[in-house]
Amino acid sequence: MLFPNVAKVLLGVHRALKASGKFAVTVWSTAEKNPCFGLPLSIASRLAKIPVPTPGQPGMFALSGQGVLEECYTKAGFRHVAVRAVSVRRHFASTAAAIDAMKGSFPRLQVLLNKLSDADRALAWSEIEQQLKQFEGPNGFEAPGEWLVGVGTK
Repeated sequence: MLFPNVAKVLLGVHRALKASGKFAVTVWSTAEKNPCFGLPLSIASRLAKIPVPTPGQPGMFALSGQGVLEECYTKAGFRHVAVRAVSVRRHFASTAAAIDAMKGSFPRLQVLLNKLSDADRALAWSEIEQQLKQFEGPNGFEAPGEWLVGVGTK
C-alpha cells in the first residue's frame, strides 16, 4: 500500500514465486473503517490544505477501494485471488495514550503536521483528540478498524 508502483511490486513477486506459490498481504481497509488513522489524517490534510490520497494512490488506504486489491493481484497474473475483510480493534489505556502512540509512530501524520504553523498544529492535535474521544469508554480507548487480507496463487 505504501509502494508508489504496486503493480510493479506485485509483478516482481509473481515472477519470484515458484509455480503454484502463494503470496499474501495485509493492508488497511478504508479510512472510514479505520477512524484511529482516518480521522487524524483527514484533520491534518484539511488544515494543511493537502487532499487525502484516493484509493490507488500511495498511502495507508491505497488498496482499500472496492476491488482495488483484487485488481492489482489479477493484473500481476495471480490466480485464485481472494480478499477478505478482517475486523480489528485498536486498544489503548486512554485517548491520550492513543495520541502519544500516534506522535511516535505515524509518519504520514507527522509529515502533514510539520507543514502547519505551531498554532495550526496545536489546533490539529486538539481536534484529533476531540474526535477520538468518542472511542474512550470504561475499558479505555477502543477504536474499530478493518484490514484487508489478500492472497493470490502463481
